[in-house]
Amino acid sequence: MLRWSDDQRTAPPLALTQVDLVLRNKVRSHALRIDATPPPQWGERFHLAALFHQPLLSVHAGQWQQWAGQVYGDFTRVDVAQLHQYLDLPDIAVQRGNGALRAWVDVSRGQFSGATLDVALAEVAATLGPRLQPLALQSMVGRLGGRLLANGFEFSTQGLQFSTPDGLRWPGGNVEMTYTQAEGRAPAQGQVRADKLDLAALSWVADRIPLSPAAHAALAAYAPKGLVEQVQGSWHGPLAAPVKFSAHGRVTQLEIAAQPAARPPGPSPHVAVGRPGVRGATVDFNLTQSGGTASVAMQAGALTLPGVFEDPVLPLDQLAADVRWQVNGAQIAAQLTNVKFANADAQGALQLSWKTSDPALSPAHSRFPGVLDLQGSLTRARAARVYRYLPLELPAAVRDYVRDAVSAGSASTVKFVVKGDLDEIPFADPKKGEFHIAANLQNTTFAFVPRRLQEAGEVPWPALTQLSAELVFDRQSMQIKGATGKFAGARGLPVARADAQIVDLTHNATVLVDAQTKGPLQDMLDFVARSPLDGITGHALSHASATGTAELKLHLALPIDKLTDSRVQGSVTLADNDLQISPGTPLLGKARGVVDFTQGGFAIQGGQARLLGGDTRIAGGMQAASAANPDAPIVIKADGSITALAMRQASELGAVARLAQNATGSTTYSAVLGFRKGVPDLVVTSTLQGLALNLPAPLDKSAGASLPLRLESKRLASAAGEPVQDQLNLELGRIASASFVRDLSGAQARVERGAISVGQGETPVVPEAGVVASVNLDRLDLDAWQAVLAKLDGGGAAQNTPLASTATVPVATGESDYLPTSVALRARALTVQGRTLHNVVVGASRDGRTWRANMDADELDGYAEYRPSSSAGAGRVYARLARLRIAASSTSDVEQLLEKPTDSVPALDIVVDDFELKGKRLGRVEIDAVNRGPGVVAREGGIREWKLNKLTITEPEATFTATGNWAAPAVQGAAAGLRPASAGAAGPRRTTMDFTLTVNDSGGLLARFGMKGVIRGGKGTMQGQVAWTGSPFTLDYPTMDGQFKVNIESGQFLKADPGLAKLLGVLSLQSLPRRLTLDFHDVFSEGFAFDFVRGDVKINQGIASTNNLQMKGVSAAVLMDGKADIDRETQDIKVVVVPELNAGTVSLIATAINPAIGLGSFLAQLFLRRPLMEAATQEFHIGGTWSDPKVTKVAHRTGAPDANPDAAADNKPGVAR
Repeated sequence: MLRWSDDQRTAPPLALTQVDLVLRNKVRSHALRIDATPPPQWGERFHLAALFHQPLLSVHAGQWQQWAGQVYGDFTRVDVAQLHQYLDLPDIAVQRGNGALRAWVDVSRGQFSGATLDVALAEVAATLGPRLQPLALQSMVGRLGGRLLANGFEFSTQGLQFSTPDGLRWPGGNVEMTYTQAEGRAPAQGQVRADKLDLAALSWVADRIPLSPAAHAALAAYAPKGLVEQVQGSWHGPLAAPVKFSAHGRVTQLEIAAQPAARPPGPSPHVAVGRPGVRGATVDFNLTQSGGTASVAMQAGALTLPGVFEDPVLPLDQLAADVRWQVNGAQIAAQLTNVKFANADAQGALQLSWKTSDPALSPAHSRFPGVLDLQGSLTRARAARVYRYLPLELPAAVRDYVRDAVSAGSASTVKFVVKGDLDEIPFADPKKGEFHIAANLQNTTFAFVPRRLQEAGEVPWPALTQLSAELVFDRQSMQIKGATGKFAGARGLPVARADAQIVDLTHNATVLVDAQTKGPLQDMLDFVARSPLDGITGHALSHASATGTAELKLHLALPIDKLTDSRVQGSVTLADNDLQISPGTPLLGKARGVVDFTQGGFAIQGGQARLLGGDTRIAGGMQAASAANPDAPIVIKADGSITALAMRQASELGAVARLAQNATGSTTYSAVLGFRKGVPDLVVTSTLQGLALNLPAPLDKSAGASLPLRLESKRLASAAGEPVQDQLNLELGRIASASFVRDLSGAQARVERGAISVGQGETPVVPEAGVVASVNLDRLDLDAWQAVLAKLDGGGAAQNTPLASTATVPVATGESDYLPTSVALRARALTVQGRTLHNVVVGASRDGRTWRANMDADELDGYAEYRPSSSAGAGRVYARLARLRIAASSTSDVEQLLEKPTDSVPALDIVVDDFELKGKRLGRVEIDAVNRGPGVVAREGGIREWKLNKLTITEPEATFTATGNWAAPAVQGAAAGLRPASAGAAGPRRTTMDFTLTVNDSGGLLARFGMKGVIRGGKGTMQGQVAWTGSPFTLDYPTMDGQFKVNIESGQFLKADPGLAKLLGVLSLQSLPRRLTLDFHDVFSEGFAFDFVRGDVKINQGIASTNNLQMKGVSAAVLMDGKADIDRETQDIKVVVVPELNAGTVSLIATAINPAIGLGSFLAQLFLRRPLMEAATQEFHIGGTWSDPKVTKVAHRTGAPDANPDAAADNKPGVAR
């Protein structure tokens, strides 16, 4: 064991075991070998050997200071941290390191003169100087060598490789370096040769070795990366500041971080430009202290230009350039030639030269940023990325404007030139330099007022799209010249030419836009409606439509920093255009003139048009806003003439156009149209002279007469948040006036309240709610007005009428709001439905679609309600009248009213206490009917019909009740379970009625119907069913069918003029005595008293027939058989008179005749039993008309055969049927 203790160090003693020591000394040589095993923490067994030689003239063999030789050490595994304790390495601290180590140390004259070291270490950590970061390596393999020279040193590496914990790896390059210190007049000098140098790894290592603070700061700032494939250089003078140097080599994937420029002291109008950076470059260079050349190539790299662009990193897909530079003292110059570049934004080529400025001449009084001469061109560029290449010398607001304004498109044939001292850029003074960029744009979108610059909620300006133009940046200005394209929008208004410019990009940048186009006027109106011009024009054209071509000129001045100070100027030239301001206004035809506008409003110059058949002159515009009138109202004046013919053809006028069907001629007018906040104010005046009105009174007028008209619409004041309202007033001479308050907040004006007055002295007073109408006229012909109003709806039927008997009031969509909700009507004479009511007073109100009215007139008095028909079903009339008189002239009108389709006839609930029809007072009438239309049938089932639930006529003499329906014949047959006749089964609707007439006083009843003195007394019933084609109130005799029974008792036919009414006329026998020669004269001359009249009557197609009508009197019986034509009022009746009735004959006569056997069979059986009665019996024939019956005595045929002997057998005398 060998223990080594070193008192000069604080290291612990080193105990070596298995020590083999060999010492050999010769005359001039000395050899040493040691093989030993260190402690385990040191490593494994190591080998040391040394061989020294002493000089030939050495006088003492032990003077080792004169020795020369070499020491060799071989450590197969060693912990270098342990070894470091026994070595003199000033300022170096080895913390760890394990591996193999071989060293050759050269000694000359007893001093260290050089060494060669082979290392294969792992997990190395050492600190190579105070305040330095540890040099930590995961591995280190290779050879390091060094040699001390007489006045310098040599250093080299061979195959050296290492890797760091951060992933950096030295690739195994070789370095050779020689340095000689200055001696005398000879300066210090050095040479270096290297290959495969990883700059990132080298920089990492350099940060951990003792270098000057400036060197460490530079390495940290520039952070070089890349691979030096080869480099060779030399220098003279201090290494930190050589006076002469040269180098050449090649670097790949070079990356050097850019450096921001230090800001000059004090304020400066210019942006400081830093030192550029590079990434991904391959550089072949050759340089000296006075200049050099380089060839630069780049793939997927980038340049970093701090202080040049807002985004300093400029990605490049490709770059190639030849670089030359010269250094002459403080003056530096550089030239770039054959520069070609491409990235996602552009592709092109350039060449430039740059040199430092003369501080004595430069405005910056500095060599930098220097003087640039740049020329280049682009073959491809994205217009939307132009802003990205605008220099920071331009204000941020300008760069942002270009970014937001140019959003799409491409550019070709781009040329750019920059010449001059960069401190003067963009060279406002042409003598100072040149800054010019010109590009041809295609399919570009230019939003001359970017949305970002507008306030929230503002209407955006439509952008220019599909633009072809020349984009020019010239010194401090930007221009878009000769642009063609269209404005953005659905129609895309074409742009014939547009120019835009910013005169000074560096100070108060203002965008000036000049555009002109000639195209469809409708497209221009759409452009106005979708731009701030809509607000400038007071929204007057928001809903306008037009045809034809017009010309638009537009000039805008838009301060980028304060868009609220924008100025607008332009004009629209109309050339025979057709223009409609809004859907409800008349068409302006062949309009001509110029509309000039600014941001403050607009004015119409030389406006003229054809309006409603006449020439119109138009002038006016938007008045300038002021403190007293901040809303800047629009006022347009029009004077001209209109014709009735043109008004009839103007369908947009709605009801006014239809009303003009009753006008002829023409008239002049004057109109003032104003708009305030988009709401129109209108005043129209005219005398209407020259215009004839073919209207019922009071609006009838000849062409020469004057009837002053004034129509006024004005906006009402409203608080913020309240709906916008206007008031519409109409005055028509002293005849009529109206006033309506309307809500304009919706898409269509809605009437909230109003008043209508008709008649002299009437003044409309607008109520709090609803629309009231007051009519006070001497005469009012509603029939005539009904005909006029029907035309307003194209002749359609009424839907919103207050009463079935009043005029229809057709309305179009949106016009119903103007109808009154209450009406007060007074008229001395009111003509309605063909009859005239006198001294009429009506008070009516409308609730939704239901009208309610109290009516009083000489002809009627009472209350009524009317609900018009709807999709749910037909309408309904409810009336309670104290009296109602219908003259003969009115019945046909009622029948025409009820001849409407079944679905449209209303339901009826009517009670009249005193009803008079055609001058005949019928007493109390009650009607209850319902309309079972499609809607009711769908909900409840059953058949479609107008069903009469109840018809009751009550008077002292009789009561008439009936039920029935009005429906199609096929429906009636199906409802009754019958098979309808083939003829007419699908024809007009038929009325079917079951009735009962209960008679208390037949004579009084006939007297009530105008047949006074025909019968005295008599009571009984008539009961049966009748049907006819037509409505329930229109008896159609030729189509009437049915049957009924007659049973009247205790009466007497009185002496009366011949001819009674209808069927009862055939019963009078007063004319018989004049034709009898027997003793019947006394009986019949004063009339025939009867105990009963009974029988059956059938009706077939208006022919009433009977074969069993019996009248029994005190002294005789009358039997009848025959028929009568109800429509023609003719008869063909056989009358048999059986006189001298006794108890036996009375019982026979009292037997009812079976209608199945008839009168003939009955008499044949009777006379077989009473032959003497046959001898006394008389037979007559009654023919002719009801008004002039012809009575002829007929010879009685004894024993006449019966037409139906089988039936006669069943009709034996004395048997009641």
